[in-house]
Amino acid sequence: MRESALATIHRAHVMNVRQLIYVTFFVGFTFMPVNELFAEPLTLEVFLSQVRSGNPELQSSKLRAEALWQRIEPAGALDDPFVAAGVDEVPFRGGDAYMRQYQVSQSIPFPGKRAAKTAIAESRALSANSDAETSKREVTVLATQVFYKTYYNTKALELNDKLKQLLQSSVESIKSHYKTGDANHHDVLLAKVETSILDIERLRLLREQKILDALLNELRNLPATTTVGTLDVQFPNYDLQEPEDPDLKNQPELKALEYNVIQAEEEQALAELEYFPDFVIQGMAEQPKSRTMMGPSNWGVMVGVNVPLYFEEKQAPLASAAIKDKSASILEEKKIKNRLDTEAIDAKKQFETARDVVALYKNEVIPSTELAANSAKIDYIARRISLTQYLDVLKVQRTQELEYLAAQIDVELARTRLRELLSAPPILKLAPTKPSLFGTSVMRGGGMGAAETVSDTVSMGRGMSGPTRKSRAPSGMNENRNFGMGGGM
Repeated sequence: MRESALATIHRAHVMNVRQLIYVTFFVGFTFMPVNELFAEPLTLEVFLSQVRSGNPELQSSKLRAEALWQRIEPAGALDDPFVAAGVDEVPFRGGDAYMRQYQVSQSIPFPGKRAAKTAIAESRALSANSDAETSKREVTVLATQVFYKTYYNTKALELNDKLKQLLQSSVESIKSHYKTGDANHHDVLLAKVETSILDIERLRLLREQKILDALLNELRNLPATTTVGTLDVQFPNYDLQEPEDPDLKNQPELKALEYNVIQAEEEQALAELEYFPDFVIQGMAEQPKSRTMMGPSNWGVMVGVNVPLYFEEKQAPLASAAIKDKSASILEEKKIKNRLDTEAIDAKKQFETARDVVALYKNEVIPSTELAANSAKIDYIARRISLTQYLDVLKVQRTQELEYLAAQIDVELARTRLRELLSAPPILKLAPTKPSLFGTSVMRGGGMGAAETVSDTVSMGRGMSGPTRKSRAPSGMNENRNFGMGGGM
């Protein structure tokens, strides 16, 4: 009877636990947002599409360019005519008569002025289009870097958890013959310390992940707390890929300066035309009238000119300013062309170097490290090496996996640099200068969350400065902002 009662209690307890699990799952399923349940992994192409369609800066620059196009036709239009009507008292018939007067005048610019104003407005609109294209490329480059940084940070979190699990499983294997005071006691204490270090690093990575998720949402104009979801990145096979030749002729910054030169030329022509007078045609009509009779109507036409008497204070300085603007735009265009030639070489070398680094890690470094990690695991189980030595190998393995990922990202950033924009904002270069080495016990946090040895595994330089004629950074994306990438973007 006692055993039967215990069995009944046990079955009831199991049923209660199952019901609790079912209820918990049902409630969690019911209140989980639909976009989290059925959300597709976010690819770079989809993310960039969302940025281009929703980013406020891109939309505003597009609208400003369209507004300038709307100003082209009004720029060359005639001034509105002046129309006037009035009544004058006629001093005869005892004040019983008066005169109705009508006047209309139209200003006609000197030939060539309207065409010059239209050309100036069109050049400004074309330049604004190029600026909008430049902003689009800048935001695209920035969004690409933030996307890959977020993906990198995600992988760093995964490797952190993996290393922690390996450490915990290694400690579990020695607890069976654990004795206070022996070597195993030291390993258990060391494992606790290392686990705490990994937990602290994980907290830092989670904080960075929150910031990066907010940046991803900011770039595509979504609330900062919107769930980003899983990022899907598929790196191609780089073995046979060659860098693309950049299209320097179609760089929007160069086009904008070309339109600036045209605008300065037209402003110079307009300033020179201002030395010539504008014409004014004026028509007048008069009609005398009294209470008893209507007098004969009279009309006349006059032609006048606006005489540019103050040309030394107006036309001459404007012509000189237009000449200087043209010369400055030509020099800026030459400067950017020279800079872009240098950038093209540097970007192609970045691509080739990062591609070679990827091949080195893929074919030699990672396989050798996996063999070393497996061998260290066997030696640690056999008690031929200490836990400290085994941890050094695991840490180096984790660092090299992050270095391999950084090199793959570096190839994609170099490709973006060649295709989208050569220099602005600066492109990060993440490829490691050399693989991490075994045998070092001094580890410090890397610029992107990687455990980094003292041998400087990942270079986090800011990249080349940009040959952009605009001093401003994309709205909300100041270049000096620190993105947790060891120097900012």
